Amino acid sequence: MLSVSAQWGTKELEVGTTLSSNQTGVQATTMFEYWKDGGSGSMTLGEGCNFSCQWGQVNNILFRKGVRPGTKKEVVFYEADYKPQGNSYLSIYGWFENPLVEYYIIESWGSWKPPSDKRSKGTVETDSGTYDIYQNSRTGPSIKGSGTFQRYWSVRREKRTSGIITCANHFDALEKAGMTIGKFYEVSFNVEAYQSPGGTADVTVAMYTDTADIGTTCTVFSKPGSVMMQLNKHTPATLYNVLGQKMTGLYGRIGLPGQYPIMFNTSNRASGAYFSFPESRCLPGRRIRP
Repeated sequence: MLSVSAQWGTKELEVGTTLSSNQTGVQATTMFEYWKDGGSGSMTLGEGCNFSCQWGQVNNILFRKGVRPGTKKEVVFYEADYKPQGNSYLSIYGWFENPLVEYYIIESWGSWKPPSDKRSKGTVETDSGTYDIYQNSRTGPSIKGSGTFQRYWSVRREKRTSGIITCANHFDALEKAGMTIGKFYEVSFNVEAYQSPGGTADVTVAMYTDTADIGTTCTVFSKPGSVMMQLNKHTPATLYNVLGQKMTGLYGRIGLPGQYPIMFNTSNRASGAYFSFPESRCLPGRRIRP
């Protein structure tokens, strides 16, 4: 819930590096941050936006990887082995500037569902779920030093630990609710714990910068729990899951000239989500070619 005010570092660290003290930095095309206030914890850097972490007896600790400044149109595929004790969040996290705002898109949590102020400002239906929108203020550390700033929350009603997060749908809903979106400072995948006795998380994340890279939802397919999406004709038909594994035996073309179909599993199992090129910025070390 607190946030480090240090700027990103410039040192690039190798895959497999384990951090145990406060540090920010660059790894290929992604940015990482480890920060704690008391207790113990460590963060091991994986490829791209992937990482694992563990903590114990902390006041506040966070682990995150993502992009700066990021954009409104980030689309995130993720799968997490998330085992928190006490207060913890699994989320998309970042800051806006002008005005200064800290924001969360909460996917799962520990024993307490945030935020403390439960006066909803609206809802957003996206990615097979309903999210409640909240706004409150906080006084404390920020990217601009200590002070008072606003916080925006989009909190999923039912917990999940894998799936697709279409960030633009959340940001559009915030604006519709009268909450100003300023200049993007960061879009990251975040594991955070507050006054927690311990926990672990191992996350696999792929992040895209534009929904046009993937396609647009067209219709609910006849198979329950699936959505058919269309890919533009310039996109290769070779598809991969979020772990970078080539998918075979997929459905053939349907009756839209110059486009390919793609199936998305709308349950909370990210293993049913497929993607194709352009390649995610969060998989820089895995150059998949059709």
